[in-house]
Amino acid sequence: MISIVICSINPVNFTRISAQYHAAMGAEPHEIIGIHDAKSLCEGYNRGLARSTGDIVIFSHDDIEIWTPHFTQRLKAHLQNFDVVGVAGTNRLVGPNWYQAGPPYAFGQVAHVIPNGFHVAVYGAPRRVVGNIQAMDGLFLAFRRDAIERVRWDEQTFNGFHCYDVDCTYRAYLSGLRLAVALDLPMLHLSHGEYGDTWQQYAHRFTQKHAATLGTIGPRNGQCTFIQVPTREEAIVVMNDIVEQLG
Repeated sequence: MISIVICSINPVNFTRISAQYHAAMGAEPHEIIGIHDAKSLCEGYNRGLARSTGDIVIFSHDDIEIWTPHFTQRLKAHLQNFDVVGVAGTNRLVGPNWYQAGPPYAFGQVAHVIPNGFHVAVYGAPRRVVGNIQAMDGLFLAFRRDAIERVRWDEQTFNGFHCYDVDCTYRAYLSGLRLAVALDLPMLHLSHGEYGDTWQQYAHRFTQKHAATLGTIGPRNGQCTFIQVPTREEAIVVMNDIVEQLG
């Protein structure tokens, strides 16, 4: 069984993303748990976890699109070797923004909508799956059940909607769990993120909590690649071509 936990206050988004997961899962036994009154993402995710029954538990934003063929097979294969799988992250966490250390420490590919079409952000793509990851973006995170039950979500410290993901995945790394970024799970994320005053508040909380263990920024080598295309169909082709090139 695979459980998918989604916090959503938007019925249209929830219906759309539920249909995406049903289509991606196919005949795979799965359940979708919607939390529509979350006080925070951590609180909602902990509540969804308590209701879930799956051996794999996915925590997903409601504003993504799954552009991955053979989605379930790929995800299950990765979770044979890793405890936590995401689609964007770093192997050198230096602060509350997972991307802060930049290349060559960032990995993943995620598409976004832009005014004249779509761009594919390729943070780093050396191979299909990158292990030894320290923290990941929360747009999509899949856990083995024993892993998320060990770390859970810190709803006391992160009682809002920021930094919850980097905290949880970083604590998973610190506890000895195996984290990986999967390049072969292409997705669109309709949000670009918000880094205003509220984010700064939770970033400060994150830094206070983890200052003793965070790394320092190392020498940068390379940069994130942005591939701009006019249509959704072309963006899907670009991302899946990248996967095929990785072998």
